[in-house]
Amino acid sequence: MQYVKALVFILPILFLMGLSDTSDNKTHHTDSGFRNPWFTEDDEKNFFDFLRWQWNRRIMHQVVKPDRYDLQAIPPEYVNPPERIYSGMLTWVGHATFLIQVDNKNILTDPVWSDRVGPFGKRVGPRRYMPPGIPWEKLPPIDIVVISHNHYDHMDRGTIEKLEKDFSPVFFVPLENKKFLDEWGIENVVELDWWDEYLIDRIKIVCTPAQHFSQRWINDRNESLWSSWIIQADSKTFYFAGDTGYFPGFKEIGERYSPIDVALMPIGAYEPRWFMQPVHVNPAEALQAYLDLHARYFAAMHWGTFDQSDELLDQPPKDLQVAVDSLQVDPDRVWVFAFGETRSIPPRE
Repeated sequence: MQYVKALVFILPILFLMGLSDTSDNKTHHTDSGFRNPWFTEDDEKNFFDFLRWQWNRRIMHQVVKPDRYDLQAIPPEYVNPPERIYSGMLTWVGHATFLIQVDNKNILTDPVWSDRVGPFGKRVGPRRYMPPGIPWEKLPPIDIVVISHNHYDHMDRGTIEKLEKDFSPVFFVPLENKKFLDEWGIENVVELDWWDEYLIDRIKIVCTPAQHFSQRWINDRNESLWSSWIIQADSKTFYFAGDTGYFPGFKEIGERYSPIDVALMPIGAYEPRWFMQPVHVNPAEALQAYLDLHARYFAAMHWGTFDQSDELLDQPPKDLQVAVDSLQVDPDRVWVFAFGETRSIPPRE
């Protein structure tokens, strides 16, 4: 009888422990940080692979790029009339920075307004080719900021400090990134793990998986987490991919948070494939990810702003068009923005 009583007491505890999502059950956690659960041994690149790429790029093959590109910029139309904000509007600032306006909230993704991105501020790092599509002084009040990972072209200290000073938004970051913003004096920071959800003024912010890596300096690789984001408002749902390679998680994200109205997908920084493929989709993979997500519209990003890889700055949209034709995707559903361009998201059918 005593064994029966013990089992009656212990079994519910074991059941609840099984339901709990502890770090031991999270395959992207490690003792020293985080990892990509879908990686093979060949996928993991190191500093010597980077040196090999740079040797091939600058010495062996000497990749030559033009001084000028014919990239388009137009004035944004993001606040006229204000009531359109409720139905959902999207303005491309450049690189991975979008202004999302939905349900009377202004949301920024991976905001970067700096002329250079890198560990040494204005002195070293890739220079911005196109200016931000929205001048800083034209920004509406920013309520929410989501940051996908800590690379300098996605988590820019100068921009973040200006956002804090001018707007004091709520910043959402993946695990172990809050320490950076704390150091910079940012007060309102929410740190989430994959699949964590946070409700703010009826807008659900969800930290979702991505296949990438983190690094701010030589010795801190993968000590902080990387992610994509779901932004789910009453009227529209957005998926922001951040930086990512192609991986099975797109299908699960789509299943959990359908219907997704717009998938904000990176299409640049994909060459050479032997080096970039594990962590950066090419345009065809980005389009396949959009299909996996079952999103209504595809919004291209992460191209034309910083020269970070071997393809030309204006090549990604051309390769995306080839993929649209190959996969027989409705071209009206695939959006390539001019810098500063604003689009309204059509209502669901």
